[in-house]
Amino acid sequence: MIFSGKIILYDVSKGADMNKKVLRVIRILAILICIGVIIYEAVHIYEDQKEYDIADDEYEEIRTEMVKWPSKEDEASVVDYPLIQIDFEGLKEINPDFVGWLYFPALDISYPVVKEKEIDEYIHLTFDGTVNKSGSIFEDVLSDSKFRGMHDIVFGHNMRDSSMFGKLKNLYQKKDEDLLAANPYVYVYTEEYVFQYRVFGYYITKVGSEAYKVVNTSETYDEFLDYIQYHSAYARPAEADFSQRPSLLTLSTCSGASGSGKRFVVHTYKTQAWSRQ
Repeated sequence: MIFSGKIILYDVSKGADMNKKVLRVIRILAILICIGVIIYEAVHIYEDQKEYDIADDEYEEIRTEMVKWPSKEDEASVVDYPLIQIDFEGLKEINPDFVGWLYFPALDISYPVVKEKEIDEYIHLTFDGTVNKSGSIFEDVLSDSKFRGMHDIVFGHNMRDSSMFGKLKNLYQKKDEDLLAANPYVYVYTEEYVFQYRVFGYYITKVGSEAYKVVNTSETYDEFLDYIQYHSAYARPAEADFSQRPSLLTLSTCSGASGSGKRFVVHTYKTQAWSRQ
């Protein structure tokens, strides 16, 4: 190139070396960033797992100390429902919001249920009030604390380790289809009654959908049943009888990636009620 009558020559090889150095630095930075992301994710996974383990230990201790499972002799005499003995007074001493024990034999889900006083109160609180991502199995603020509402809703996290409501996903993944066919019942133990519910529908939905409908009239009840039947991935049982509008219980958990707004719901209807008095 010529400027002011002078000739300036560029060393092309030096420019190429400079470009290589820049690319090398970029590659090193990219590798360091990737390593940083991996370390960051690993730390979070480790911290999450520590919280999950703490929650699992808490609930296992509750099951051991507050729940007595039937012996083989008792099981032989069981005709109507599993004879689980629950220390209601002891559980209420730990948490006054305790309203019942939920047992889903087909999926081996067994947890105390608390009644929230405000929305999402127990989403990150375990049964004893510890702040933990596992949270609790909790009943919706608008549901009936005695499980006698026309439509009651119970929530639980979809945990990676299959605790809480993590096993519900086995239904839509078809892992436990045969188990549900053999035992499609969910039990709720309260101080006054043992309620048996029969699964009659489940599907993936989203936050705020009609799956969470407030049902307090015969008209809204029938509309809700129509909505469930239209969306359900599970065929309604032939013996299902809704003529007397039995109480409905919905189990709800997250589905898909965090923040996606997707939910998985299992709808059940009350088939039996046994007095504990």
